[in-house]
Amino acid sequence: MSHSRRSGAPENRDSFSLLILNVSFRTTADDLFPLFDRYGDVVDIFIPRDRRTGDSRGFAFVRYNYEDEAQKAVDGLDGRKVDGRVIMVQFAKYGPNAQKM
Repeated sequence: MSHSRRSGAPENRDSFSLLILNVSFRTTADDLFPLFDRYGDVVDIFIPRDRRTGDSRGFAFVRYNYEDEAQKAVDGLDGRKVDGRVIMVQFAKYGPNAQKM
């Protein structure tokens, strides 16, 4: 399983994408995976990077196949401290594979 989205990867329209805000710039997908995996099977984790510097932009997307697993992750991880920062976890309204509501 890949923790990052590859260019040209097919879009999975039947997945549920979470937006994770206030992610530390040193946090990696490998750091986030065990936190989110305990709530269900993580499809992938994508941390957008600045095109010029390659640094994290301070947010991430985590995808699940099932809405109930994604909801459990929101309930369990929103407001949790990760790498010294309190993260905000919510259903993505835009970005990689966000569900159209």
